[in-house]
Amino acid sequence: MLLATGLLVLTSVAQPTLVAPVDAVESESLDSVMVAEWFVANGTESELTLLVQRNIVQTVENMNLPYVAGSEGAYERFCWGGTCYPYGTASSLNALALTLQPSDTTGLNAFGAEEWLIADYYPNGEAGSTAMEYCFSATQQGVPSVCHTVLFCAGAESGECVLNVPRVQTASLGALAPNPVVGISGVAYSAPMGAEMHVLDLTGRTLKTIPLAPGEGSVWFNAQEFAPGTYLYALQVEGRIGQVRKFSVSR
Repeated sequence: MLLATGLLVLTSVAQPTLVAPVDAVESESLDSVMVAEWFVANGTESELTLLVQRNIVQTVENMNLPYVAGSEGAYERFCWGGTCYPYGTASSLNALALTLQPSDTTGLNAFGAEEWLIADYYPNGEAGSTAMEYCFSATQQGVPSVCHTVLFCAGAESGECVLNVPRVQTASLGALAPNPVVGISGVAYSAPMGAEMHVLDLTGRTLKTIPLAPGEGSVWFNAQEFAPGTYLYALQVEGRIGQVRKFSVSR
């Protein structure tokens, strides 16, 4: 059963803390890698095991996604937990999640590898602004996800490094965690005026519609309600679809 509940007040729940996250990276060069990086701290009183999901907010006209080696267009990747994922990867792997003890902050691990978030953007000759959102989600239930958007501006003149894609009426969805769904997974939401969440198959057919009460809360996904496979969940506000994210169900 999918349940939407207002019993969980997310603003009062401890969550991961981003330490000095980068808002924008600017470069005159169209051929050099652009890097944004920051630490993540566990300010809770419990162990947190964190995954990262990269979401596309806006891109330059020619973006090499899905990534194909040798193709034209800008491309990107991120590193987390000491692992740099292949170009175009959207999510870190559960098996390589980073565990932080209470009061811990990401840093160098025992092998000397960098464990903080490193986001690399390669303009590859493309001028313009690309925005990527990075969401940090705990595998533990009841912990809200924390997301941050970075603008990568290559060859942009003064005042051109801006986000051109509007947010959907301040309503937002967090990243589902754990993902893939094996038992119970949760996704946090914020919807000041209320909204709907739609669960769809990959053809766009709606499988479930869940009303979201005004305010903040969580929706829980039970793997037993779905056949193994890949699905989408989407936020709809006043009849308009905003965020769309992918999740999978495994047995």
